[in-house]
Amino acid sequence: MRPRLLASHLPILILPFLTLAGDQPPARVRESELSRSPLFVGSLKITIQSIRGRSSLYISSSVEVQTENTSTVFTIFSPHRLSFVDGENRQIDVLAIARQGGDIAAVERRIAPGAHINETYALNGKVHLPARLYYDEKLVAVIAD
Repeated sequence: MRPRLLASHLPILILPFLTLAGDQPPARVRESELSRSPLFVGSLKITIQSIRGRSSLYISSSVEVQTENTSTVFTIFSPHRLSFVDGENRQIDVLAIARQGGDIAAVERRIAPGAHINETYALNGKVHLPARLYYDEKLVAVIAD
């Protein structure tokens, strides 16, 4: 009788801890530590390798991103859901995949279980730090100088 009672109350006992785990505050990361500070969104492990062209007047801005699927099933990564918002609330979004021969459309990618992809994405503006980083409408990090 007691095992059934415990089993029926277990979800009630565990639920508050699961709720707290899902509401983690965003990571606070220095720009110099970005490549060593992966960000987790669901089963995606997103690592910003670098942000280029932040201070140049003549070079367009881009971000190099490594995205890994940590699950055992295929997962979709959509680069268009990645956004930076600077201190003046300017939003900077992914426009395309930046390639030496010219930019190509940044499309959703299905990532195999345990696999990762590396891409450099052209942005529609300069990322001025500090900036908030969002993925899929969720604040995942605050990036400082």
